[in-house]
Amino acid sequence: MAKTLGLALGSGGARGWAHIGVIRTLEQAGIKVDFISGSSIGALVGAIHAAGALHELEAFIRDLQWQDILSFFDMVFPRSGLLDGNKIYALLSDHIRSMAIEAAPIPFRCVATDLLRGEEVCLTSGSMVDAVRASISIPGVFTPVPWNGTHLADGGIVNPVPVDVVRAMGAEVVLAVNLNGRSPVAVAEIGVDESVIPVLPATEGTGVIAQFRGQYKALTETLQSKLEQWLPQADQAPTIFETIGITLNLMEQQITQSRLADCPPDLLVEPPLQEFGIFDFHRAAEIIRVGERHGRLILPELQSRLMDE
Repeated sequence: MAKTLGLALGSGGARGWAHIGVIRTLEQAGIKVDFISGSSIGALVGAIHAAGALHELEAFIRDLQWQDILSFFDMVFPRSGLLDGNKIYALLSDHIRSMAIEAAPIPFRCVATDLLRGEEVCLTSGSMVDAVRASISIPGVFTPVPWNGTHLADGGIVNPVPVDVVRAMGAEVVLAVNLNGRSPVAVAEIGVDESVIPVLPATEGTGVIAQFRGQYKALTETLQSKLEQWLPQADQAPTIFETIGITLNLMEQQITQSRLADCPPDLLVEPPLQEFGIFDFHRAAEIIRVGERHGRLILPELQSRLMDE
């Protein structure tokens, strides 16, 4: 009987689409995931995979453009954040919106940060979408989420790659995905044959993907005129989003190194994602492909570790 596998999916904004690529390689190899923990974008991807809707999410995000991303958020007066992330709820299917964390087909834990106490919070029950909304709330960008008398924000602040969380869930083998590594290996150098990596068709589909697209069309009817000042322009200084993203990335690199040294995973995937900013959500196809390629590199070792000795 094979050992149980836990995924620790790290924070890193748009780089988190690489999680989809890694998970796809596991599925194609017939490797079952038994537990998932996630911080920030890792919580979003992990929750949707735990709910069984990852393929629908992938098909949807492959079509997104940069301008489209900000259409999902309402601009607010910048008291606690520039954007109100509550429209995230509308992008998730009724199935996921109504799901409790403890009811997910794959056991799931979500990491967030208690801003008032400066502590890590591991969300183990209650609303799946509320937990994800809290974990993805990048400080200064998205408004924090009220939660039991406190306010929660991005889990990457305290635990960017929650290896300890998924190990505590009972995983015998932990595969961690760090999106903020400094691997010098270029994508073109790793020698994976792209012909064996199927691409999901971006069709209208049914079920979850149809709802994603329907909600998106409704949301993009507003806000476009308000967004131009926030969009990246050639030959200009970094936008406020880029500045926050770069700063957060530098901080999380240091925290990740410390946390992984204290609680190392059995296997670590660090896709070379330096060329992608944490707000490059519109580059999903490229980022997913990097995740797929580097996920394939660890498959032989992972399969060996999962075998009973």
